[in-house]
Amino acid sequence: MITTRLIAAAAFALGLTLCGAPALAQAPQTATPAPSPSASATPSGPTDPCGSLLSIVNRPTISTGVCTVQTGHFVVENGYQNTVTTGPGGGNTAIVGQNDAGIRIGTFDPHFDLEFTPPNYAASTVGGSRVTGSTDMTLGAKYELGYTSNALYGIAGFVTLPSGTPAFTAGNAQFTGDFNWGYTINSVFGVNGTFAVNALSGINSGGQPQSYFAFVPSIEATAALPGSPSELFAEYAYFSQAGPNLGSKNVFDFGYMRDFGQHVQLDIEYGFSPTSINGKKQHYIGAGLSFMN
Repeated sequence: MITTRLIAAAAFALGLTLCGAPALAQAPQTATPAPSPSASATPSGPTDPCGSLLSIVNRPTISTGVCTVQTGHFVVENGYQNTVTTGPGGGNTAIVGQNDAGIRIGTFDPHFDLEFTPPNYAASTVGGSRVTGSTDMTLGAKYELGYTSNALYGIAGFVTLPSGTPAFTAGNAQFTGDFNWGYTINSVFGVNGTFAVNALSGINSGGQPQSYFAFVPSIEATAALPGSPSELFAEYAYFSQAGPNLGSKNVFDFGYMRDFGQHVQLDIEYGFSPTSINGKKQHYIGAGLSFMN
């Protein structure tokens, strides 16, 4: 077991060296950063709590989540998000796929998975004209470091490649390193979160891609509902920098997730940012359908 863990850790480190370390694909300044998703696990004993869809699926939250896809399984996460930008030059930005990890594959170690977000279809009317295209794609990996009867913790890394069309690409490669954690308070309530260190990119006021640093801590509270596996969540995230040469911003996110059997999960969400950036504010709605074999 120790040897397997060491091999998995070495594979994870090698993966980050080759891939970078994954940042969530971000559209131009006007698009809400996708959240990297993450239902909290609900450990109730000394066994690994990562097994149910609620614990494994990343979307639709900004927090990434600790749990990995286990050996012999894969997860496909699909979603739709429509962001409304209010203020001068506002409009709507719709993304099909929502920039979450679209395909996640278990490896020889159930605590280590590989993740890939293909380009998402996007359409925007921000600025007064309608444009369509695709977002950047992301490669990454996640590793569950450990767990107790109530807590679990892990790391993840992503690299986003500037592969999207001109209206929706960040223009440069982006990198993210996550420390993820979760804690079960009791059989109903739990909390989890992510500390993300990001080397991001966006289109600046001069129309040129510009890299910038952003620290993005997030915290999420969950409440399990009676009946079939389902829960409500409320989340807060802080972005130390909202874009090139921009200040910080806050994002609040709320939603509902439900498992239908052991293979299908539905989620819906509503989020908003009360922070005004260049006279603009944003709010969004989203929904998703995920599948695990």
